[in-house]
Amino acid sequence: MSETLFEVKEIGKDYGTLHVLDKINFEVYPDEVIAIIGPSGCGKSTLLRILAGLIPQTTGRVILEGKDLKGLMPGISIVFQSFALFPWMTVKQNIDIVLKAERASTQEMEQKTQEAINLVGLSGFENSYPRELSGGMKQRVGIARAIVRSPKMLFMDEPFSELDAFTAEVLRSEVIKIWSKKELGLRSILFVSHDVHEVAYMADRIIVLGMQPTTVRAIIENKIPRPRDYRSPEFLKLVEQLHDTYGRIEMPPAKGAPKKEKIGPLLPVGRDEILGLLRYLSLRGDSLDIFKIGAESHQHFDKVTVVLQAAELLDLVEILHRTVSLTKKGKEFLDADRQARRRLWKEQLLTIPIFSKICDLLKKAPHHLLHRDQLIAFLNKEFPYQDAGAQLNILARWGFYGELFIYHKKERYLKLL
Repeated sequence: MSETLFEVKEIGKDYGTLHVLDKINFEVYPDEVIAIIGPSGCGKSTLLRILAGLIPQTTGRVILEGKDLKGLMPGISIVFQSFALFPWMTVKQNIDIVLKAERASTQEMEQKTQEAINLVGLSGFENSYPRELSGGMKQRVGIARAIVRSPKMLFMDEPFSELDAFTAEVLRSEVIKIWSKKELGLRSILFVSHDVHEVAYMADRIIVLGMQPTTVRAIIENKIPRPRDYRSPEFLKLVEQLHDTYGRIEMPPAKGAPKKEKIGPLLPVGRDEILGLLRYLSLRGDSLDIFKIGAESHQHFDKVTVVLQAAELLDLVEILHRTVSLTKKGKEFLDADRQARRRLWKEQLLTIPIFSKICDLLKKAPHHLLHRDQLIAFLNKEFPYQDAGAQLNILARWGFYGELFIYHKKERYLKLL
């Protein structure tokens, strides 16, 4: 491919001290579908909004027709995760409003709106209100509203994540059919997803993001001809490849590799989620393939990954490439009564350097307490690419359960127990 629709060059994004995106590079070509996939919180949606021109990047360039993009990306429409319909408007009115904003004539509006309604299979529902529609039908309205403008590119931010599996599968197929109708003028689709089956079905190229900081870790080409079959050997092989790529990014590489130090940020996971994981493993012989956990529990892989990493940080599970197993500590924690479980949690917290450091600071501080501002400053130094406030919240929750310290919200200080 030689012609490009636009290029992404060294894109970075900061929110204060929080470094979200770092040197993101790729190109978007005509007549292709691109998927962006990566862990929860890595900045997928932020990147999509930067490319659309909805928010500015901190560093880098989006190059469109040889020039830096200024303001909104021309010739695009966006479909969001939430349906974002006006509840007081009918299906037809929700679509009409886009053309009204462009000052289309009444005749043009009638023609284009009806064509879009027919295209997404909503004929007969023109006068229905959003409250009368199913989730799938609401998203059809969102898609119709996006394509009624005859865009050159379609951006989609997890458009099917709130739908049931069957409805999502149908809509994926219909979006690809719409894109394949070249007379509509839709050149390319760029979408964000959590679902490896979704990206394997829809995308021609798959951009895999990793975090801390977020960069492009892999770009995978999908050469399976359309129409694609979810059950074909080629499709399942690609899904396996995506799982392996994701696994190499998120998990320790192999048995015998040096154990990673506990220097990373704390993860937004509750003790009940970790306990649920331990029980799940116990019921399945104490060990299971990581991807089977996601498939059997109907959880997105990135969510499963975060819970696994939190449990691993506490030495409650061991992860060797694609297999997760209960450790001795994990079994003890699972079998313990309430008070013993708190004691074990406390022991494991003190193996994590950030908890030991905070406890040492509290022991030396007057009255064994630290104000929020002191804690935020300390956490910014420890985790410069993370949201210090979010890290403090996790630290306080985990520490309170382990009876290490307590955070007083009103007075905004942390006190040693």
